[in-house]
Amino acid sequence: MMSAIRTIAEVELLTIARRRWTRLFTLAFGLIVAAVAYASGSIHELGGVDGFERTTVALVPLVLVFVPMVALLIGITGHAAEPGSEAYLFSQPVTRSEIVIGKCIGEVAAVGGAITLGLAAGAALLVGGAGPEGVPKFLVLVVATNLLAAVFVSIGALVAAAVPGRVTALGAGVFVWFCAVLLYDGLLLALAQWLTGRSGARVLFVSVFGNPTDLVRVLTLSVSGTPYVLGAAGESWQRFLGGSERAILLSIVTLLAWTVLPLEAARRMMARRDL
Repeated sequence: MMSAIRTIAEVELLTIARRRWTRLFTLAFGLIVAAVAYASGSIHELGGVDGFERTTVALVPLVLVFVPMVALLIGITGHAAEPGSEAYLFSQPVTRSEIVIGKCIGEVAAVGGAITLGLAAGAALLVGGAGPEGVPKFLVLVVATNLLAAVFVSIGALVAAAVPGRVTALGAGVFVWFCAVLLYDGLLLALAQWLTGRSGARVLFVSVFGNPTDLVRVLTLSVSGTPYVLGAAGESWQRFLGGSERAILLSIVTLLAWTVLPLEAARRMMARRDL
């Protein structure tokens, strides 16, 4: 089983890596990191940890918009196909579960490689201008971004398994991206304002775990951002969860659950799907 999954993952990784737009995304991501570092003054005006912290804070909003979009696109296009178009792959002596898992692993590796290379290119400029002191904190952004990509690749696989047809699945993926990145926070803020008091605060604290983009934002800024960047709300969130270490652990476990559960649902759907 592991041999089949590894082979499928390698094929999927090579297929995605050979696409021109994947290389363009890697290049664009690196240029964005460099531009943000320069615009925030992290290369010339600041040194040491401060330069990396300011760059991290400036990069987080961009990461939370673009990475889910790219990961969903790769996850959906890798798994969604018109009926009968993947007869060759599914006719091989491998199970559907092996195909779904292998493809997801290859897609996560491809997206993660592009993200890591892009961030590394920008980080190299920061090291040259601000020194290497802030690299460990910047690595938190790299790891969190890769986890976010894995989550949305898994969600993309679920969308592709649940919605027949690639075009329809891509439309559903756009809706998922819109809900996760834009709509969710607005609805929760409105609900918290309506509830007011402690109930509203508790809704906001718990709601962070209901959206992986919010979870990555809070986790990244609380660990690798500038001190007290989240203000009183961040401190209250950590106290609500029993301390900073427990908050970080719960965040990582939740992100892993956000990756595994949609993938398991996609695997079960594909096992029952009429191809």
